[in-house]
Amino acid sequence: MINLKNKTIDNYINYLFVLYAFLIPLSRAGISITTALLFILWLFSNNLKQKILFLKSNKLIFYLIAFISLSLLSLLWTDDVSSGLYYIRKYWYYLSILVIASTANKKYLEYSISAFLIGMLISEILSYGIFFEFWTLKHGSPDSPSPFMGHIHYSVFLAFTALLLLNRFFYIQNLKLKIFYILYFLTVTANLFINAGRTGQVAFIVSIFIVSILNVKNKLFAFISVLIFISLLLLTAYKISPVFKARIDLGISDIHKITQKQNYCTSWGLRVGTWINAKEIFLNNPLLGSGVTNDMLLLRNNIDKKHPEMICVKNMPSYHNSFIQTAVRLGIIGLFFYIMIYYSFIKLDIKDKQYYNMTIIFISVYLISSLVENVFHEQFTEAILALFTGIFIAKSRIENEI
Repeated sequence: MINLKNKTIDNYINYLFVLYAFLIPLSRAGISITTALLFILWLFSNNLKQKILFLKSNKLIFYLIAFISLSLLSLLWTDDVSSGLYYIRKYWYYLSILVIASTANKKYLEYSISAFLIGMLISEILSYGIFFEFWTLKHGSPDSPSPFMGHIHYSVFLAFTALLLLNRFFYIQNLKLKIFYILYFLTVTANLFINAGRTGQVAFIVSIFIVSILNVKNKLFAFISVLIFISLLLLTAYKISPVFKARIDLGISDIHKITQKQNYCTSWGLRVGTWINAKEIFLNNPLLGSGVTNDMLLLRNNIDKKHPEMICVKNMPSYHNSFIQTAVRLGIIGLFFYIMIYYSFIKLDIKDKQYYNMTIIFISVYLISSLVENVFHEQFTEAILALFTGIFIAKSRIENEI
């Protein structure tokens, strides 16, 4: 077992781990610097061999490494190795998982979650300031008040934060903290629906049912209560938020254009167009895929040959779906590794009910978001996945050491 007591370097790692959690919603540079520092310190930490042995025994880590290794191996059957290496290099943000999972101390798990919530609170204050035009930042606008990242990724952060707060509300006994968490939950939820990120909004709507079912004994009451809450929330957002109303109207219009006019030159149409082509490309390379750089070239070629009505889809930078993109690039084997990463979350041996629920909530939000965006390969959403993967594995490790 890994003993973390009285280990100087490990203490520094834990301090840095909390800072890392705080910076994740706030700074690209902060994520990069703290990730690098965490890993460098870890290499000189105590009991490194035992930590590596622990990581080798963890299935989630195994499937993550297998997925990245297959991505590297796919360079053998791709046409542009340099672009492939440039793409794969982003996975280095997942190094922090190894550090947190094997080194984080029990009390620092709570500190890190609180630090993340403080970081999100600062981000939220800045977002509201942009929305009400109290100030301007280099990133974000009143129509899309996301202060540090793209609106899609910010919506994922907001959705998970809101549900994390709601989950905590059920377990905190202190009345003042309960009031704080519910007020914070309401402001984050409002922030989610004044932003343009439909990805996080859908993830929130689906996942809040999971939160209620996990935490309320009367399941029927929980379902009906959440249904009423969501209905009122959507109606209020549609009436009050011009951004939300515009996005809903646009979505309905997009669906009409796809189904009635075969027009794919819309936000949702572009996504559907890539998915139709992805199916055909995948069937040509089902086992190992096309490699990490050939997929978009194959998309354009397939459109030229089979779908001239989708010419606007040729400009898409990705397939906007982590599962589909993985299947096209790495085939059935890669998709299996990718799915098993998330399945391994559910199988983590976590006895603490609050943390176990948090795991389910996080995976729910992340998986739903993955259906419409490649969140597995973007810095901010990689970082939040790395943070909470590390936390959940560390929690399982600590519980089983006792």
